[in-house]
Amino acid sequence: MSGIASVFSILAFIGFSASMAVHLAGYAGIDRLFGVNPWPLHVGIFVVWFPAVLAAMQLSKDFPQKDIWKASLRGNPKWIQYSVYGLFCYAFLNFLVFFINGGGKNEVSTVKGFSGHWLIFYFAAFAILRSYVNVSHNDTVRRCKNKHVVEPNHVYCPQCGEIVGSQY
Repeated sequence: MSGIASVFSILAFIGFSASMAVHLAGYAGIDRLFGVNPWPLHVGIFVVWFPAVLAAMQLSKDFPQKDIWKASLRGNPKWIQYSVYGLFCYAFLNFLVFFINGGGKNEVSTVKGFSGHWLIFYFAAFAILRSYVNVSHNDTVRRCKNKHVVEPNHVYCPQCGEIVGSQY
C-alpha cells in the first residue's frame, strides 16, 4: 500500500502546486493561467483525498480521537505539520474575505476564493500520504524498557507500568 500512497502523494503535491499557481494568478487578476481552465482541480481533490482518508484511518487507529491529526501527520517533519495547520487557517481567512467581499462577483474572485480550499485539501492529502509512507518504512514496534510491546497511544506499559516516552 505504501507504493500506491507514494503515487497519490505525488499527485497531491502536483495538485497543490497547480492550486498555488492558480491562487497566485487570482491575486494578479488572471482567471485562466496559461489559458487553462482551473476547475478540474476542484474534482482532483477527490482523487487524492479518498486514499488520504484511508491512510489517516490506518495511521490513527490506535490513537484517541482528539489526536487524529497528530497521529496522521506524525511521519512528517514538523514544518510540514505546521504548514498543514497554517494552510487551514489561511483557507478559512481566504474564504471569509471571499464571503465578505460578496462572493464570486467575477471569475477571478471565484477562482481565488475556491483555490484557497484547494490548497489545504491537496496539501493535507500530500502530508497524510507522505506520513503513511514514512511511518510504514520507519515506524518500528514500540517497547518499554522491559521489552514489552506497547500500543502507540500508551505512555506507560500496561504490563509493568514503565514509562515509554513521547509517542509523537
